[in-house]
Amino acid sequence: MFSRSIVVAAGCIALGLGCGESPDETQEIVGNLVSAGFPSDDIMVVDGKVYVGRDAEVSLAASREMLVTGGTPEEQYRTNNVVSASVTKICINAPAFTGAFSTALDLAIQNYDELPLTFAMARAPSTGCSFTINGFIDPNMNGGVAGFPANGLPFGQFTVGGQLSQYGVNVIAHVITHEIGHAVGFRHSDYYNRAISCGSGGNEGDAGVGAIHIPGTPTTASTGSSIMNSCFRAVETGDFTSSDLTALSAMYTPSTAPSLFSGLDPNRCLDVAGGTPTQGTPVQLWDCNGSAAQRWTLTPQGELRSGVAPNLCLDVKDGIGAQGTSVQIYGCNGTAAQRWTKVGATFRSALMANLCLDVFNASTTPGTKVQIWECNGTNAQNWFTR
Repeated sequence: MFSRSIVVAAGCIALGLGCGESPDETQEIVGNLVSAGFPSDDIMVVDGKVYVGRDAEVSLAASREMLVTGGTPEEQYRTNNVVSASVTKICINAPAFTGAFSTALDLAIQNYDELPLTFAMARAPSTGCSFTINGFIDPNMNGGVAGFPANGLPFGQFTVGGQLSQYGVNVIAHVITHEIGHAVGFRHSDYYNRAISCGSGGNEGDAGVGAIHIPGTPTTASTGSSIMNSCFRAVETGDFTSSDLTALSAMYTPSTAPSLFSGLDPNRCLDVAGGTPTQGTPVQLWDCNGSAAQRWTLTPQGELRSGVAPNLCLDVKDGIGAQGTSVQIYGCNGTAAQRWTKVGATFRSALMANLCLDVFNASTTPGTKVQIWECNGTNAQNWFTR
């Protein structure tokens, strides 16, 4: 069993100031991670970059997005940061990958690209790339490092160790697939007990923050059960396990969710402003256009999940159950602010039984605020699917 590790450069120590970015920014990232529940001894600053779990680089934007509640310590899980549906093709640019590393990279890309996900994946150079991830090799490393998505985009790079050559193509493919997994939003499957795959180590930290269980996956981790386990073995196949496939399907199955159009005007739909996959983005009335920003899935739990990102739900701002409170998208957390009951053509908030999803002032002007208001049976509160 071998650990994914990073080499601490001279002059950069755990929780010390970074060597490549401003101290204030580095300190904020570290502070956000501590607030998000990561143990101090699992946060490292190396060459000005901040890492958790020994191999996952965290940007300032990603650390800020982690400050959301929700989640449980179960096997397959994701961060609060995932890749937007607007990213339809991820390209991997890794010119230094030759020989076994080149073959392994192709196998890792194939792992993702052969699945029916919201994004295709290809090796650069390629056409139609929505986003490019750069791959690097560090000859002094035995393992790999990457980071988490931010602002709806994958993390922009990953590094694998040149010392992986001692294990062969399948193990290298396993590590590359694992690091790409971080870049698209997965955390370690055994984050709550690294000893499961590493033989030693404790909890990376969850505190209900930034570790969101993926429905349909197992509730315990075990050696070899996931390509996202913290540590790898010399016998890895480089392939996804069944729980990995379930997790990917749950996160990135192409949306066929319907739009919700207003009873005021069939050409006006419930819309995420600007199609921005960031929590706190307001929801408005807008010209119906069939985009992901106007697609909503009503789950068995009563959530209205947005098509812009699978982890964002229709949310009553600040959980305030009062007339006139606006609605937004926010990290799905299971609270009453995000639970809705469909009654006829209306959506009633779980905050109070007499509050419905409502168009402000019954206006059909694009950009009109959407809010909760006392249920009154008017078309301003009627929503239909198509």
